[in-house]
Amino acid sequence: MVHNDPSIAALRGLEWLKEQQPETIKDISRSIQALTLWNEPASFLIEKLLSLKKDGYWETQTPLTDTSRAFIALCKCGKVQHETISWIKEQQHGDNWNNSEIDTAYALMALGECSIKNENGCNWLVSNYGKKWEHPGTTSLIITALSIQDKEKYRDFINDRARWLLSKRENGGWAYIATSNLVIQALILAGTKDEDIAPSIKWLLGKQQENGSWKDIISTTLSLVTLKMYLDKVNSISNK
Repeated sequence: MVHNDPSIAALRGLEWLKEQQPETIKDISRSIQALTLWNEPASFLIEKLLSLKKDGYWETQTPLTDTSRAFIALCKCGKVQHETISWIKEQQHGDNWNNSEIDTAYALMALGECSIKNENGCNWLVSNYGKKWEHPGTTSLIITALSIQDKEKYRDFINDRARWLLSKRENGGWAYIATSNLVIQALILAGTKDEDIAPSIKWLLGKQQENGSWKDIISTTLSLVTLKMYLDKVNSISNK
């Protein structure tokens, strides 16, 4: 049964998530972020994530993105990892991270989470943006990073790319649940109007499965974050 109420859908998703046992850094980090955002206990997962840290970072096949995700999740529950900030800064060579738009976006998000501005990294993303990066997921990560870093400075770029994302929407979504969540979150951060986001929320609610999940841990946690961001946005407008 599809629930059209984002709050009810989120409760069902949270119940499913609390029964899972995430193992990867990405899954653990996303789970902590979703649970914390909905004021659900996550202390066991926080301890698990911290126990897997090595010398200020998390050693995986994609250490920069996974460390950034872990750092963001821990920051959001008040556990700032100062040695991780140093590690992320040390990985910047020239004005970017690993000559990668994904790594650079995640690093900028992590630094922005604790109000550390990195103008060189932001400018590198904007000045190098082109057809090669013109994918909904990639563009959304870049919008999110710039919005967290300095929304007003990059306002024109953010607005332009947000309009482009909306132009690529089909039937309310962007092909994949995970990608669609990244897009919706970027649009919310960009300040896109509620009426332009609402069709995508409806699409997302329609993708929830009978067991309360959105297929897997990543898609479920991203969906929970999206629904909370959307509800907060709607409530902030109605309270004005």
